[in-house]
Amino acid sequence: MGKARKVKFHRHKTNPTGLVDVNELIDQGLAGSAKSGTPIEAIVEQLEAVVTEEKICGLQSLATICQGEINMSELVDSNVIRIASSLLVDPDPSVRHATAGALRNLSVISVELSEFMVDQDVLTPLLALLNRYPSNGSWTPTFDKNLQDQMDEHSDTFLQGVNLLWNLCESTSDALNAFNQSQLLVPFVSFLNHSVYGLEIAIAVAQCLLVVSEDNTSSWGVLANQGSELTSLLNIDVVDNASMMLRALAAGIIGNVPVLLSSYTNQILSCVSKTLEANHRTALGNLTSMLPLEPQKDVVDLEVTDDVAFDDETEAQSYQRRRKADLPSDGELEVRNVGRLLQAQRIASEILTNICSSEDDWQSEGNNDANGDSDAESVYDYDTANELNGSVENTEKISVEILEAIKSLALVEKLWQKAQPLAENVYQILVESEKGTLKKLDALRTSAMLCLHNLCNNITTEDLGGPSALYNVWIDLGQQVFQGQRNLKLLEASTSLMRAALEHLRKSPELFRQMTDNDLQLMLSGVVGCEDAEIRANWLRMLGILGCLLPEPLVKLIIDFVLNTCANEADVWVLAEALDAMMDIFADNDWHAIMYELGMVAKCKQLDRVIREKMKRDKRQLGDRFPAVSTVRTNLGRFCKYLEMELKDYKPQMES
Repeated sequence: MGKARKVKFHRHKTNPTGLVDVNELIDQGLAGSAKSGTPIEAIVEQLEAVVTEEKICGLQSLATICQGEINMSELVDSNVIRIASSLLVDPDPSVRHATAGALRNLSVISVELSEFMVDQDVLTPLLALLNRYPSNGSWTPTFDKNLQDQMDEHSDTFLQGVNLLWNLCESTSDALNAFNQSQLLVPFVSFLNHSVYGLEIAIAVAQCLLVVSEDNTSSWGVLANQGSELTSLLNIDVVDNASMMLRALAAGIIGNVPVLLSSYTNQILSCVSKTLEANHRTALGNLTSMLPLEPQKDVVDLEVTDDVAFDDETEAQSYQRRRKADLPSDGELEVRNVGRLLQAQRIASEILTNICSSEDDWQSEGNNDANGDSDAESVYDYDTANELNGSVENTEKISVEILEAIKSLALVEKLWQKAQPLAENVYQILVESEKGTLKKLDALRTSAMLCLHNLCNNITTEDLGGPSALYNVWIDLGQQVFQGQRNLKLLEASTSLMRAALEHLRKSPELFRQMTDNDLQLMLSGVVGCEDAEIRANWLRMLGILGCLLPEPLVKLIIDFVLNTCANEADVWVLAEALDAMMDIFADNDWHAIMYELGMVAKCKQLDRVIREKMKRDKRQLGDRFPAVSTVRTNLGRFCKYLEMELKDYKPQMES
């Protein structure tokens, strides 16, 4: 409930460029589907053909036709993935290339499809394919200066295969186990040499290693022995966003290996700082200024051309012409460039989040029943219970060295800059023209806020800038949230950070003197209109903290709202959060008039019965949250007795 936590490195995968024009595919590749049955059956027929061109046509069809949901069930019901996978080791290099690209396309559709691909034994031929690429220097890519430094087909097959492996390892532990047994780890480290293999391959391999090194003890010993190769990447000359991304990925891999992290923490934090220094807002502004000027590719693709002009072409000349036609435009190159900046900064945020998290943050909850306190004193146990729910003590929870680095490198300020929203005009252009970049931006903002949330849970108020600075953060985030947040993950991160910042302000009630009934009503409406359990819990927890800071009329409004919300809350964990927040309000003030006027004894007894019933019903679904919810239920029983005792001799003031 609100504790600092390590995060999974969050990746937004980009689909590779299309292997063939979709309209051409429909006209040519699936022309035989009418006689062969369904499109999938037509693809299977092509994949099993003897002629190379037929196989490639089937693979191109597979790469595109299954992007829509309409074909997914048929895909799963067929044997097409297993058949296509076998072509990863086909004797023809063009078939291997088309297969790797098609399967990579499929692997980014969903985690479930990636799991199905592993079940269909994609990994056996994939690992066999990747093992064919020696890391001793006898194979190196060649780059065509006339084609934007695109690599040769053999090397691009390796690139597509690595991306496929990365997607599969990220989706299922079975793929990770297969990788552990493949003996590919050491060669993969060699492929990080970007001066030999190029940045595209180095980045893809680094992304894969970042996934396979996360919480994978089998990889740590091997990677620790490759420490010099990995740490050398922290010092590469960053001349563009691609090299910046490679450096950030290397820092993430090193940070995943405990023995390397302990030895190179300062270098990793320096890398994080340098990565966050780049101005992503300027980069996005420049990008959006050119996006409206970019010609739409589908318009160009529909242009009628004179095929007669190419009658005398050789196959090699035709291949080169098609490659040139498929080259990305200046705008597409800039989209990729800015995307790498956003990804590098997201990775940097996640690295810092994990460095500032420890297993100590996940201590199991104690049993409050065993403390022997009397029922009359049990209300004061709620402060102890709140330690499980993210209450902040004014002590450091990270090492002095890391704290000093965070302060000297101004990482809190840099993260806050990454969390800010874009100007509305820039945002709208991304919405209309470049949703992929917008997703990367939202992921960066989410990661920055989650990192700040972890820092709030681990360092003191003063080291975060003091109460006034945190109050301003809380206000700014509230304004952003109430302006209409479009992304649920971003909204959850925003409210989590608001909640963590507010925890630091428990001893600063003076900052809330100007808060009005209308201000409070905004928060109440946020709870009512929210369908996400995590976000509702954040709002309710904040209401509990505010109930400890505001004057009695507003406290009464909060308690009345929480009681009514609890009566209608379906999620037992959110119900426990709300009840815990409400009980917290009474830790330092008895509020006898509010108890009496709201009829809290009867309402809380009814809620005690409700939470008991919901716990029995949802015990299995609660999982790791069950002990915390059980603690709240126990405290609620005591709280009911406390209410009865406090009101036993209470004499309400009579109205004149």
